[in-house]
Amino acid sequence: MVDLVAWRGVEPERADAAAVTFGRRSLRASGSSLTREVTVTYDLETGDGWITRRMRVRVSAKDWWRSLDLTRHQDGQWSALVDGENDDHLGHATLADGLDAALDCDLQECLLTNTMPVLRHDLHRTAASVDFVMAWISVPDLSVHASPQTYAGDGSADVVFRSGDFVATLKLDDDGLVVDYPGLGSRIWRAATAGAAA
Repeated sequence: MVDLVAWRGVEPERADAAAVTFGRRSLRASGSSLTREVTVTYDLETGDGWITRRMRVRVSAKDWWRSLDLTRHQDGQWSALVDGENDDHLGHATLADGLDAALDCDLQECLLTNTMPVLRHDLHRTAASVDFVMAWISVPDLSVHASPQTYAGDGSADVVFRSGDFVATLKLDDDGLVVDYPGLGSRIWRAATAGAAA
């Protein structure tokens, strides 16, 4: 079964959607985010323990595009391939140092990429606080940064997210998918359908 999920995004105003296939301890997803300026599409694959294997992202506008193929290898090293057309105004995309501890990717303004660390530590059901380093992908330049983040669960569907001075309380469903992320977006609907995520 594939879960189809749609969110209404804010700051910037967006229409976000994803098709998600859950394995026992993994997931695959294809998603998109549409704003007035750019369209972002992505394909995400994790391995066991919801650890990122590969994240492919493409950002496109009227007269330019840029893509990122980000891979986490079995030895814990990350690699990135960047391509584009008429994208010189974005500057050079970079892969930061300090990603050795990162198990997850985190795509800017993407409401799906909060799910993996939550599921790995059952934070939507367990009272615990866990520190992470994320491979954070900035949009639109698609540079990859090492981002320290903390997720703290209280045993309910509410999980407090911290990154630097930013703090937000995320409301999640039973599968760790975001229902509401103050300041970023909220879910419109979720439905299950037969098939496989593209």
